[in-house]
This record gives sequence, C-alpha cells and structure tokens, in this order.
Amino acid sequence: MNRFLTVVAFGLVVVAGCGQPAATVPDPPFREAIGQYLQANNMAMKIKEIKQGPTIAGESAELKASMMHEQLGGPSVTWTFQFAKQDDSWRVTSHHD
Repeated sequence: MNRFLTVVAFGLVVVAGCGQPAATVPDPPFREAIGQYLQANNMAMKIKEIKQGPTIAGESAELKASMMHEQLGGPSVTWTFQFAKQDDSWRVTSHHD
C-alpha cells in the first residue's frame, strides 16, 4: 500500500509541475546590448517587440525580436540575436533573420 501511495504522490507532483511557465529572464540587459550592437554597426533599427527569449545557456543566450526602422517605422522584420556574457554583462555576437 505504501508503494502505491508513493507512486500516486509522485504522479501528482509531476502533473502539478507540468504546464508551468518557465521562469522569465529580465530583458533590459539584452535590450541594452542590442542597442549598443545596432549603434556600433550603424544600423538604424530599434526593437519593436521581444518575440521569444532571452534563453540563457551558460555563458551564451539567444533572443528573437521584431525590429523596425529607428525613425521611419513601417514594416518589421524578425531577427534572432546571439549573445555572449563578458564581465557580467551581455554582448551581441551576431544576428540573423
């Protein structure tokens, strides 16, 4: 009987944990890194909306954002940014659409 209750309790714990949203990571450091990257590469773009992420894996991260022209607005494109952690801050290493 104890084994049965243990199995049932374990099953309830697993089911209760499923479907929970992943912990959110604050995006301001990533927004700042993207702004610096865009400025350093003379890209007249700005973030319209964060679509996905940031997703952190050790010392690297990824974020998808909808981007638009800095001054003209208009249509947007979705870019995926790659980040590396340097001196406790995030730096964009590349992007692709």
